[in-house]
Amino acid sequence: MKAWFIPLSMLALSTNLQAAERYDYAKVKQVTPIYETILLSSEPEQVCYTTGRRHDATPTVVGAIIGGAVGHALGHSSSNKKVGMVAGAALGGAIGHDVGRNSYRQVCETRPGTQRRIRELTGYDVTYQYKGDLYHTVTQQHPGKRLKVKINVSPAFY
Repeated sequence: MKAWFIPLSMLALSTNLQAAERYDYAKVKQVTPIYETILLSSEPEQVCYTTGRRHDATPTVVGAIIGGAVGHALGHSSSNKKVGMVAGAALGGAIGHDVGRNSYRQVCETRPGTQRRIRELTGYDVTYQYKGDLYHTVTQQHPGKRLKVKINVSPAFY
């Protein structure tokens, strides 16, 4: 029976030697918000636009003059020269108009996305006082005027 008594008494003694935990409150002295700067970027975008001359009659006029001259040169008699000149001018004008219209072209370019920076609150830098000593920690939420602290008491062996 004595063999059982010694281990039980040692077990009772060892439980008294373990750390005891309790909670208390410390006074918050200073709270500083912690911000992180985040870069937000939008996707690049493709922008297309049309370039060229607008409302320009020059190709039509030049085409009519050249067509009229060619039609006049190809005609054999004076009446044929007049008909050839009118037909050449009409045909040259139509061709010049088409050429002028085709001087427009579509251009597409990729523009970088827009960027902007935002500041995001990520936590709080907290200085608090407990029993006359100052301590420091970082919290996710604002602690208010007091901060719950865990008190850990354990024996000190030398």
